Amino acid sequence: MKPVVRAMKDALDGVPVHVRQLSEMFRKHGNAHRRSNSEVNDLDRVPPELRAGWKTDSWHTPDRVVGAGKPNRPYPAEYLDSDYIRQHLARFDGGATRFYRAESLGNYGPGNQGTTFVFPTSEIDNIIDQAGGDPRRLGEMLGLGEDFFVDSDGNAVDIVRADFSFEEIMNGNLRMPQGNEAGANAQWIPGGYLPEGLPEAVFNVSDMGTGTYTQFYVD
Repeated sequence: MKPVVRAMKDALDGVPVHVRQLSEMFRKHGNAHRRSNSEVNDLDRVPPELRAGWKTDSWHTPDRVVGAGKPNRPYPAEYLDSDYIRQHLARFDGGATRFYRAESLGNYGPGNQGTTFVFPTSEIDNIIDQAGGDPRRLGEMLGLGEDFFVDSDGNAVDIVRADFSFEEIMNGNLRMPQGNEAGANAQWIPGGYLPEGLPEAVFNVSDMGTGTYTQFYVD
């Protein structure tokens, strides 16, 4: 097994079971960007006891949450335990990080309609190391797409890394993603994780007065 693949497997060992179950089901159904709501029905086959963090008395199920679509998905607090949410957001105590294409950042700023998805800063360096300098692999691992860090010819594009402090993200109402955010794409799943297992959250940010921005290179 290749080192990067093994590292990803090891990383997923610490991810809640329901997230791993959902991720495997999405992969089984094929390319997430081409799936329709009718293709996620199997999510309800995840046994309740395997949905770590899901409220046992909630009307919502993974399929219902995903299938509701934008802008009708419920607040995570309606189907996730408060302890689960608290522990998830605690992973951002060391701050949060986001990568932007420089052109997009310059044209639109750091927020997509006022919000942005972020990863725990404390876990980003490890993910970068796992990618082994492969920009396409890194794009996949971060849920940004394999062509995020390179152009159509495979050449590196200008990337900016934004690091947000704990105070900044808390002032911006750091929270679990609802799936209704403008930046939520077809790969979004409930529970606060990317299909690859990296935790994510969302907070409010409107301009570059928040965060520290540095040029980023994939070696």
